[in-house]
Amino acid sequence: MTTERSVLVGYDGSSDAHRALLWAADEAARDGAPLRVVVVDHASASPWGGDVPPAPDRVEQAEKLLSGLGVEDYVVEQHSGHVAGTLLELGESAAMIVVGSEGHGRAEAALGSVSQHVARHASCTVVVVRPPKRPESARIVVGVDGSSTSHGALEYACRRAERTGEVVVAMHGWKEHTPSSDVLRAEPRSVTDDVEDKEVLLGESVAGLREAHPDVVLATEAVPVAPGTLLVDASADATLVVVGAHGHGWFSGLLLGSVTQDLLHRAQCPVAVVR
Repeated sequence: MTTERSVLVGYDGSSDAHRALLWAADEAARDGAPLRVVVVDHASASPWGGDVPPAPDRVEQAEKLLSGLGVEDYVVEQHSGHVAGTLLELGESAAMIVVGSEGHGRAEAALGSVSQHVARHASCTVVVVRPPKRPESARIVVGVDGSSTSHGALEYACRRAERTGEVVVAMHGWKEHTPSSDVLRAEPRSVTDDVEDKEVLLGESVAGLREAHPDVVLATEAVPVAPGTLLVDASADATLVVVGAHGHGWFSGLLLGSVTQDLLHRAQCPVAVVR
């Protein structure tokens, strides 16, 4: 099989990695893309040692799981080195990198979360697979701020929804401040004014998407709640939360900001960071 534009998933034998492998296999099957499973043997570099099974065992586990699922177009590779660095390097030719929210041993935890590092630095879309609170849900939530990358996140969600039949909900949140007055005109600005402005932003963000994806149900929600809190709360009734890699305003610097940190740590479903 070719590994170009594959769905790349990191596997370490943990329950989180097992969940990520199932998600990646399902995504690859939907896309008609090859599945590339990467097992990184870093135990010898661990100051503690022995915190993960030997790599050959994990390769066998992954192959057995995929065989049981009936997956045919896949390869399982064994590599040595730093987990996050290996995934980032291999991900340069991938369509997507999929990782579990935890796992990869205590040595990696001491250096920082693999999922956090990969989400920050990957050159392609990254999906961090967290357990969904409501697996039966059929709703993709997208964080929107009017930037080009949030438009890319909406496109990704709509393309996925065309295959899955899920509803796409474009959400914009903002931290509401106490209404202020124009000193010269003494006219207070109400919360309603802010909501109307944000609804205009959402309308402009989704303009053209309904025509481009006529079979997708696309809804919008503008809520005066800090975006991190809004998206984490919305994830409780979602199959996936999608954000762009960069934004502005309250979504500024998503990869380094509190919004993505909140999602990667507290989302109640998988999170996709789209580039």
